[in-house]
Amino acid sequence: MDNERKLIKFLASSGFSVVLEFGNIEEMKEYEEKIKNAELQCEVIPDFNLNFDQADLFMDMRSPECRAQFDLEDWI
Repeated sequence: MDNERKLIKFLASSGFSVVLEFGNIEEMKEYEEKIKNAELQCEVIPDFNLNFDQADLFMDMRSPECRAQFDLEDWI
């Protein structure tokens, strides 16, 4: 079982800091590539804690509800 978190953090075109968590590496890399192709700063981060870390938006992309609400194109 893979317990490693798959997180990326990027600065959206609006200036908001966004953190996305994924269920698999392939999907994370796909989003990371799209963000970097939009010439936005993006980094893989090892961990994130909602109580202590800062981000304007955190989306758990493992959740179908979050996936339905988040459109990457709106942020890049």
